[in-house]
Amino acid sequence: MKEIVRHIDGGRLLLEADRRIYDVKAILNAAYKFTDRCYIHHEPISDDVTGVYIKAKENVNVSLDEIANEFCNELIDQQVRLNVEKEYGSIRNEIVKKAFSPIESIDK
Repeated sequence: MKEIVRHIDGGRLLLEADRRIYDVKAILNAAYKFTDRCYIHHEPISDDVTGVYIKAKENVNVSLDEIANEFCNELIDQQVRLNVEKEYGSIRNEIVKKAFSPIESIDK
């Protein structure tokens, strides 16, 4: 199995997210969930890989490895949410449309 997390200089981690698997939106959504504990920067490494650089904030007492593992789980969660939205979003939209449509008179 390919190692997707590497320790780099300055107490940072580099996590490589394969864009053939993860949409950029999923990467950003996952990153946002960690902004309270980490400084996060992302940039393309190649056509198929986005690099996510993670550095823990000074007031956070948790290991970077633990953060990286949580980030990987969150990335999967965010991608699944996007996949479900793509597949079933139109059904949800129809349900919401019906739920908020005017009620017809009972007297008819």
